[in-house]
Amino acid sequence: MGEFLDVLGQLDELFSFIKYAQSSTHPTVMPKFEDAKHHRINLKSAVNPVLGKENPDYVGNDFVLDDDKLVLLTGPNSGGKTAFCKTVTQIQILSQIGCYIPAKAATMTVADKVFYQVPEISHLDDGEGRFGTELKRTKDIFLASTAKSLVVLDELSEGTTFEEKMEASSNVLNGFYRKANSTILITHNHQLVDLFAKEGTGLSMQVEFANDAPTYRLIPGISRVSHADRVAKKIGFSKEDIDSYLANSK
Repeated sequence: MGEFLDVLGQLDELFSFIKYAQSSTHPTVMPKFEDAKHHRINLKSAVNPVLGKENPDYVGNDFVLDDDKLVLLTGPNSGGKTAFCKTVTQIQILSQIGCYIPAKAATMTVADKVFYQVPEISHLDDGEGRFGTELKRTKDIFLASTAKSLVVLDELSEGTTFEEKMEASSNVLNGFYRKANSTILITHNHQLVDLFAKEGTGLSMQVEFANDAPTYRLIPGISRVSHADRVAKKIGFSKEDIDSYLANSK
């Protein structure tokens, strides 16, 4: 009976993969795997498996990370950086469990581990503050990762001075680069990206904006704007909004 239920569960899993592919509004493909000494990934017109499933207008992106090993991704707030990086990690995981993925083509290696570090507020009981808390998490990822890992870091070295942030972030990224895994950094720190571009290390990519709005396309280059004012106005907390709140409270 136990073996029967196990087989039934496996069939149900396989049928769910097929149903997912059939219900997608985007082309799906079964990824190809290759052997390599370090992690590699090559995606064509990849879309987010969750957000793009029922959205036929979701923008697909090409993404290649081979010998470069490091991508530094910049762009304004709410421009699609995080959504794209989640696209890459979700596709990696779906591929490794044997599922179709929303892309026109995909070739990759098996990742022994997938890490995604997001910003985290400091804990009151660790005695480290925001910078130390984050650095500990980054250290844990660094020590646990190998050349065959996929690592995504959403900002680095927050909670310290700009000069120390530059030095600490540079040290960390160089460490991951020397480990030879696939590392993607999401950052607004374009000065850090300038430094790596000058050294010829990694790839500099940015999310595209046109007519003051995101296109959600990934293009080469370094973004030097954050559009913080646009976001503040959108949520109703710009300078003008604050002045209005104060005036109305009198």
